[in-house]
Amino acid sequence: MVSEEQTMPADLPPDDPSIQDMLSWIMSTYAMTKADIARMFQRTQSTIHHWLATGNISHRNLMKVRSSWYFLHNARDPHASERRCESCGRWLSQRDYRQGKAICHGCENSRTLRYYWAHREEQLSKRKAKNWYNKRAAAH
Repeated sequence: MVSEEQTMPADLPPDDPSIQDMLSWIMSTYAMTKADIARMFQRTQSTIHHWLATGNISHRNLMKVRSSWYFLHNARDPHASERRCESCGRWLSQRDYRQGKAICHGCENSRTLRYYWAHREEQLSKRKAKNWYNKRAAAH
């Protein structure tokens, strides 16, 4: 959280509020119901209820809620052009992700390496058996 040296003014929002905090703040400040929030974001009430209950929200919807929340606070979203990695939790540029992936290149590569080393012998034997040049080299 924020240390004593980096205290924030009371009117500025915290850096990374949860979806429940953002929606409940909007609902309480502007006396809105779930139906009003659903109309605001063009979603169903059950979707809003799900967001509030679980905190699970797609990246696209999260960015809509974040932009509204920061707009209502007269502030800029510090992560407007970034995406949060589901594995490591860091906010990174969009180019650090493959198309349609929710984890960054670094996490994806580390998962691939862990799998490679865990299954290395099995994969080597499969690959050697499939390669014609290894079969020919073994015959000599």
